[in-house]
Amino acid sequence: MSFNPNLPADHSPDSSAEMRNQLNGLKDLIDAQAVQITAQQQQQLDAQAAWQAQFAPITPQLNRDGSGAWSVIYAGPAVALWQVWSRCDIVPAWGAASVFPPANFPSADSGLMPFGAQWWQIKIFGSDGSNNLTPFSNIVSVGPVPGN
Repeated sequence: MSFNPNLPADHSPDSSAEMRNQLNGLKDLIDAQAVQITAQQQQQLDAQAAWQAQFAPITPQLNRDGSGAWSVIYAGPAVALWQVWSRCDIVPAWGAASVFPPANFPSADSGLMPFGAQWWQIKIFGSDGSNNLTPFSNIVSVGPVPGN
């Protein structure tokens, strides 16, 4: 029996069978919603995986090792320039800091770290010299960044 919001009727005698049917009807509705929610979650996960499969190879991955050497992993179309964006405790707003050809991308913190900064973050994106840009890379943080 499916759930009937009109049962039990006002002033009707108690019936365990009727109440059991009502509760089973409610459980069936809850179970059906759980199936729908699970299907929607799976659709979202599938869409996210498809997006990542499409864009992950062309999103630069910025890296910094323990000695302060920088590198970038990128499998997309060739770039002519890497534009570096940074922010720090001295200038906390993101802004374009410098531009490097891929062959001259800095191999050490010098040239990237703002003088006197206690913490700093950088991210990059690539340009082929026209209007074709890569997405921003991941953000790499150095020092005790507030809120991290």
